[in-house]
Amino acid sequence: MERMTSRTIEEIRKNPDAVKLAEKVTSEYLSQSNSSLPSKVMYTGCGSSHFLSQLLAMATTGAGGKGKAAPCSELFLERRYYPLDVELTVITSRSGETTEALKVAEMGADLKIPTMAVTAYESSLSKKTSQALVVPAHEESVVMTHSFTAFYLAFLELIKRSYTGEDIDFRSLYSAVKRALREEGTVRRIIHGTEFNSVIYLGTGILYPVALEASLKMKEMAILWSEAHPTFEFRHGFKAIAGKGTLVVILTMKPIEWHERLAKELHEQGATVLGISHEDFGTDLFLQAPEINEMETPAVYLPIIQLLAYYKAVSRGLNPDKPRFLSKVVRW
Repeated sequence: MERMTSRTIEEIRKNPDAVKLAEKVTSEYLSQSNSSLPSKVMYTGCGSSHFLSQLLAMATTGAGGKGKAAPCSELFLERRYYPLDVELTVITSRSGETTEALKVAEMGADLKIPTMAVTAYESSLSKKTSQALVVPAHEESVVMTHSFTAFYLAFLELIKRSYTGEDIDFRSLYSAVKRALREEGTVRRIIHGTEFNSVIYLGTGILYPVALEASLKMKEMAILWSEAHPTFEFRHGFKAIAGKGTLVVILTMKPIEWHERLAKELHEQGATVLGISHEDFGTDLFLQAPEINEMETPAVYLPIIQLLAYYKAVSRGLNPDKPRFLSKVVRW
């Protein structure tokens, strides 16, 4: 049974509030700073924050800049293998105390590369970087939920302002995220009515980092084997692992014939296929994602994938507030 006092589910349900918070924070930030983002930006973080960095790098490139992404540990330990011809390094850490994030801030100072923190707190990271965007999406739960959404949208507004001169339509987005959360009952029924012991998430373009984050959420909360792949890359060898007992979740906006063919192929292998999309494309199970501007789309998929992990954890008798072996702040 669901734990009525669960902080995690309360914070998943705060995803619409994350939209409002992002609007407030960026409005205040931009009123104090008129500086635009430079052309070449490296984004970095750890865990969920790394997947967020991949999203932001894609959004930067999609908007007309040049975005790159790498995990914090790779940048400061093996930076000779990564292109550092950038004009800014954006370091994301919810706590602002993550060991690897602080190491990258120190590296930036050594290499004389300007750094920017994206964090929920005035913290060690915000003090070490050249500038900081503090998005106070405070969470009591261990796993990132609505803070991921708030961070993404707050920085996406900076990206859009810098490269396109446009703004996020926060009012429409708030309504769309609320509609996405209405799928909670359907998510619960899917989890209780579907037997699976592994999950594979598939996504293309800006939904691929969302698939990676979805896989991590399932690991963190439900302690279930999961992985993520670019949708059609999965056809090349990886699909051998999809069979009976596997739930394959295909994230897409407007499905094409290839999505339908892949779903049919995986169904024939014995896997159960769940589509999350604007339109049903003939999958075994389906969840409706509201249709919005493409770069803002992750904001309506994130609460749905968070709910899937949460309800799978509860169905297994686990407490999502206390995931095994994990802590809220990761540091040595």
